[in-house]
Amino acid sequence: MGTSKKPYTEWVCCECGTKYGRRVDVDHISTYHVGTCGVCGSERAVTEPRDFGHLRDGWEHEPQRD
Repeated sequence: MGTSKKPYTEWVCCECGTKYGRRVDVDHISTYHVGTCGVCGSERAVTEPRDFGHLRDGWEHEPQRD
């Protein structure tokens, strides 16, 4: 059986973006809305992964929260 890879997420929360992002730019302004984080699965304020310099490898293994 093959292992399916989680598709790259469109939305990420600040916690996951900080944990898995390639950079955190304090001078960058991000636009957030309430949605589902594609990394942890929580419904919270989310933005695009590009606001964190995109995500490093390993984000797709983050367990989904209930």
